[in-house]
Amino acid sequence: MLEIDIDPDRKLMTFRVLGEIDSARLTDLIIEGYQANRSAWTYRRIFDYRRATGLYDYGEVERLLAWWHGETAGMDICNKVAVITNEVLFEVRARVFDEAYTHGQIQTFDRTSKALEWLDSVAPAQSRP
Repeated sequence: MLEIDIDPDRKLMTFRVLGEIDSARLTDLIIEGYQANRSAWTYRRIFDYRRATGLYDYGEVERLLAWWHGETAGMDICNKVAVITNEVLFEVRARVFDEAYTHGQIQTFDRTSKALEWLDSVAPAQSRP
């Protein structure tokens, strides 16, 4: 359901969501992934939903964001998040998520190369601790 890749050289943490989305379980897995990789919390982030089906429930997004804001208060984190998706509806929903992600920005893309190009322009790897 969730694969997490960490690239310390590129200061990048990638979450790949696979299969049918179970929103509560996905939120739990994302939180577990962050907790297990605390050294990567300052990294740039990509969420890749291209191999997922279904929609991430907004209530679970709110739970994840509340947890995230509580855990990262006072930290120097990268507030730019790239979402890769082929679903037009997910793109529209990402704008709603972006509004709830205070002090940050979420952008959607259809390819990894575009997501990385954007992250490199708004949050270069060398600017990350």
